[in-house]
Amino acid sequence: MTSRFDEIGSLFLRRRKELGLTQEQLGEKVGVSKSEISKIENGRGITFSTIGKLSKALGVTAQVELKPTEVLSSDVIHYMVMSLGLFARQYKLTRKEACNYLSRFRGLEFSINNYEVEHQLSLQDCVDDMAAICRKNGGALI
Repeated sequence: MTSRFDEIGSLFLRRRKELGLTQEQLGEKVGVSKSEISKIENGRGITFSTIGKLSKALGVTAQVELKPTEVLSSDVIHYMVMSLGLFARQYKLTRKEACNYLSRFRGLEFSINNYEVEHQLSLQDCVDDMAAICRKNGGALI
């Protein structure tokens, strides 16, 4: 699963290579170790400060877009709790185990993002859809 940090790291990696710099050389410019540059290029250890320093050293500009967090309605929350409970029972998991599994393999994300369609189906259909998404994303429980 890729994240925005992975994307940022990849962009820094590509720019470093365009400039013909080694990780060690870039680290010296920024004031960090080679291993720290490697972590950043792999999407770990990225902070706003690091983005600023690397952008300056690589001759690029960075823009940060902040968006308000969407608040879930009580209807969505209620539906997710019910479908999570059924998922847990069906696969003989605790609610916590089911929640962790569905979060890791993006079943919850799918159901929340597609609530407008999913809530018109049966809870069993929702559980089946979450299970299918989890399988697609590497989940092996099902």
